[in-house]
Amino acid sequence: MSSVTAHQYREAAEKLIADYKTARPIETKQRRYRSVLLGHGWCTEVHRLAEASLRLVDCGYRHEALPLLRTMVETTVSLHWLSQKGDAAASGVFAEAGRANRAAADDMQRAFNVPQDLIDAIKGAEVEKTNESEIFRRFQRQCDEIDPKREIYSTYRYLCGYAHPSAVSASAFIEWATEPPSLRNGPKPGDSAVVEATLAMCLLWAGRAFDEMINGKPRKPLLRSVARDIGLRPALPLIR
Repeated sequence: MSSVTAHQYREAAEKLIADYKTARPIETKQRRYRSVLLGHGWCTEVHRLAEASLRLVDCGYRHEALPLLRTMVETTVSLHWLSQKGDAAASGVFAEAGRANRAAADDMQRAFNVPQDLIDAIKGAEVEKTNESEIFRRFQRQCDEIDPKREIYSTYRYLCGYAHPSAVSASAFIEWATEPPSLRNGPKPGDSAVVEATLAMCLLWAGRAFDEMINGKPRKPLLRSVARDIGLRPALPLIR
């Protein structure tokens, strides 16, 4: 972690959230704009999750904001991957959604009394399996295309410890220094800058990835300025 304080990261995050809310209507570069539609949804989700995380922190639930960070990191990386690969990636995202829906329909048909017309509608949707759909299905492969050193993926794996039942998440409520270990009703204080720094990174990189997908790159000057103020790289690496 750099010498930038949690307060400075938070100020940057709040600035980016406020700016995104006032953004003008977008104009897409591509004729086939499915990737832009997906990108808009993901970028908006990142900004809303960031705002929700700050509200949790303000209400004394910093620990409970950590699972949201994991989702933000995953969505940010997927958005950057999408912005690099365009409509081919969008086709892969929709294909993976179709595959997952059909698998869920099979399970529901065996376990519940699901209306047949719903099952038929799910299974009847046309889906094309592509290289990109396989990459999107495995988040690690997206990370590897962007960051072969796996620094991004290691961050994601660390945050998974708070998003899933794990020894990491449970340990926040245990005092191991006592004999026997004692139990806490609230989590132990963590690194005070983790939430704010992660929010700032995701807002910057998701914002920049989506900005690259629309005409004029309207937010680029602000995003670069904020990145410079808090010592972060302005965008994730390009896919080679």
